[in-house]
Amino acid sequence: MKTRTQKATLNILTSTIYEVVSLISGFILPRLIIRTYGSAYNGITSSAAQFLSMISMLTVGVTAATRVALYKTLAANDLKGTSAIVRATERYMRKVGLVLAVYIVILAGVYPFVVETGFSFWEVASLILIVGASSFAQYYFGVTYRTFLLADQSLYISNTFAILSSALNIVLTVILVRAKLPIQAVKLGSAVVYVLRPILQNVYITRKYHLDKRCEPDMSALKKRGDAMAHALANIVHDHTDLIVLTLFTGVKTVSVYTVYNMVVSGLKKIQSIFTTGTEPIFGNMWVKKEYAGIRYNLGIYEYFVSAYSAVVYTVAAVMILPFISIYVKNVTDIEYIRPAYAFVIILAFVILSFRTPYVALVHGVGHYRETRAAAIWEAVINLGLSVLLVLLIREPNLKMVGVAIGTLAANLFRTCQYAVYIDNHIVKRGKHVFILKILWTLVNMLIVTVPGYLYVRTLEIHSWIKWGLISAVVAVISAAVVLISSLIFYRRDMLGALKVARRMIKKFIPGR
Repeated sequence: MKTRTQKATLNILTSTIYEVVSLISGFILPRLIIRTYGSAYNGITSSAAQFLSMISMLTVGVTAATRVALYKTLAANDLKGTSAIVRATERYMRKVGLVLAVYIVILAGVYPFVVETGFSFWEVASLILIVGASSFAQYYFGVTYRTFLLADQSLYISNTFAILSSALNIVLTVILVRAKLPIQAVKLGSAVVYVLRPILQNVYITRKYHLDKRCEPDMSALKKRGDAMAHALANIVHDHTDLIVLTLFTGVKTVSVYTVYNMVVSGLKKIQSIFTTGTEPIFGNMWVKKEYAGIRYNLGIYEYFVSAYSAVVYTVAAVMILPFISIYVKNVTDIEYIRPAYAFVIILAFVILSFRTPYVALVHGVGHYRETRAAAIWEAVINLGLSVLLVLLIREPNLKMVGVAIGTLAANLFRTCQYAVYIDNHIVKRGKHVFILKILWTLVNMLIVTVPGYLYVRTLEIHSWIKWGLISAVVAVISAAVVLISSLIFYRRDMLGALKVARRMIKKFIPGR
């Protein structure tokens, strides 16, 4: 049986591979679609996917409650109890899948009339139905078992299936596009790949873990789903506000611009998740076993890592994102993609979002959903309200995106502060100055490199990926040096602790070490 450290290392390894494949997919496929079919088609498929993903409001509350319940049965090696919880979750998810099927049909019928696309009803409706097929499969077959693996700290199994399906999708999509097939045929090929993935994963996990598929479901295990549902609904509104507001108030071409910038910043957030995958169940396991000193120690290391990562990676993004966009959409002229103000605001919003990652993992790991749901709702209200207000007030079309970015930034700042205060008051007492000083440390490290770096890069002509890559590497090295020096001065203990944890993970995972 693998230890907690070995599982964490496997999770990190497979997450790294998966995120690399996802980044390749996110880099190649949207660019291929924009150049072959135009910005409008990219905007349609992206916004449709976001609308469909909103159905997760019916599932996240349940998956969170499931994880909390599974922490106890897995820690006690209670196979019967685990099977009963999984069966209850599976039964619920099958109902969600049926609701999603109805929602897909309704969305396909309404979307072409509500959103100005420039295409016929059947062109748009068929795209939505095809994109929706893979979403249906994920909820009907896949979510339950991915949730189980996350609670068991064995996400590497799900990651393996994800890696294979993503790689196959890249190859298949490129072949279909190069064959000059309609966009509907291209998306249908992707749908087939993603429908097969959860089905095969379902079969494998059932056999590997010997779960009892015929046991009586334990519906009481999902009793916290109402509290978790409030978080889920608020998070979904918050996460989808930008794209939905832009879809309704600007148009699908502006949505295409948004998706290109979001590809960059969300990609950086995903890279961070490689090294933080599985932290929530670790905190949950420690909480159940009352390892409070371990929680405090790991929270400090986790917090330092996120701060250092953000200071380096988002600095590179702030300096190099506009040259990246310029090369990425080269020769695309149907809408303006270079938007400096939006770039800087959305990067800052994602820095604040990244900073709260350890706090979310801890709060969810200990199951404090009811206690923090009000703040989750307020975050969604702030984002949605401020975004709509600013989009309506701003007259310049190209600046409307800045309005939604400001709404996201304000909401992220509010919720991050709330998490930090709640943890200090109710879970781990450290002093609120710990949070304040660390976030200031992160932002100052960024400013030291970002301001002169951006001013210098503006004077350069960057027209190739090689030149862009070399300059980005230089910016990354300089930023890392600044973070290293400031870490030795201000956070030497946290830095050494993070290195110690990394060495221990490698040593325990590699045989003979």
